[in-house]
Amino acid sequence: MAKWDLVVFETQEKKEVRNRFRITKKAMTAAGQHGKAIVLIDEQGKEWLLKSFSKFIDFEMKKILDLEVDIEDSPEESRHRMHLWRVLNELTASRLGQRLRLNVPSALVVCSQQIADQPLEQTTVLDLGDVVILDEDEEDEGDTAEEFYELSERESYTLETSKKFEELLTKKSDRGDPSTILALIMEKIPDTINLDEFLDTKDLDGAFETIQQIDDGYSLLPFDIWLNDPDRNAGNYLVQFDENKKPNKIWGIDYEMWALGSDIWMEEDEITQGRSYLTAVIHTKSNIFDPRVTQTVHRIRSITDEELTSMTRAPSILCKFFEYHITQKNIEPDERDVLKQVESNLEDFLIESRPRSDKLSDILIRQVGLPSDYKP
Repeated sequence: MAKWDLVVFETQEKKEVRNRFRITKKAMTAAGQHGKAIVLIDEQGKEWLLKSFSKFIDFEMKKILDLEVDIEDSPEESRHRMHLWRVLNELTASRLGQRLRLNVPSALVVCSQQIADQPLEQTTVLDLGDVVILDEDEEDEGDTAEEFYELSERESYTLETSKKFEELLTKKSDRGDPSTILALIMEKIPDTINLDEFLDTKDLDGAFETIQQIDDGYSLLPFDIWLNDPDRNAGNYLVQFDENKKPNKIWGIDYEMWALGSDIWMEEDEITQGRSYLTAVIHTKSNIFDPRVTQTVHRIRSITDEELTSMTRAPSILCKFFEYHITQKNIEPDERDVLKQVESNLEDFLIESRPRSDKLSDILIRQVGLPSDYKP
């Protein structure tokens, strides 16, 4: 571990290394890609971003922090108390983006080694009020933690961390305890600037025209509309440049807040005027029948319910986070239900809002419109 601060193994047995990371001295600013983040580098020299989340537990009430969504909240207000949602949203959106072959960065949940080493089978589930029936042949003490979380196949990787990595998590914790932190490692996309920065680099019409010539924005539109993210502002997109310094790709980033409410940015922003941000930039060059748009819609329709279920399940690392804090008596055993409920809500939203019907198509018509010569 001297050279590496974080090693990710494919399984709990630590037989095969998935990746190795080293902490660098670089960090992103609040206005940069993925907001504030520490830059890591892997053994191939590729850079990654470490995003930390700390607000999970009410230690006085021994509960996971309030997850209720108030539609009156701004994204900033919701963001401060929705950390469990944010971690699972970002992870699920990344999985979906990869499945749909869209430009969405890959993601991985990591934590302190204290959490990674927690055995899931250690704790037995007993709900309050349960009656335990004992007889000569069987002792029914409820499901083990491992059985409780085994709703579908989960990623079962594990970690080894350095002292430096643990100290970094400790600094991110308001309690000085690395075990209270969950973090996301996000793929850092090279040679990019945020869309809002790009729009400021030249006259607005010229910037719009450049973006309108890149297919990626059209492909991302149905995905972003499907997820219903209230925070899809211009900072949530990256413009990537080729070796000749010419813009050639659009990336969607920071999918932490989807499905949480109406898009206040759409309503308030002078450019969007009620449309999604990408639509506002490219809408004059597109319509509902644009093949770049319909291709993503068809791909979304092709995802099976079983796949969606798998993509909304947290990795075992996050289950161990709950088990660790149960064993430490920081939260009650029945708080496991909170993780199950968040997973279930994500699954239900994706399945119910998926465009099996014309629902997404109706929204796209409102966003990008029909061809000018369309005759029903």
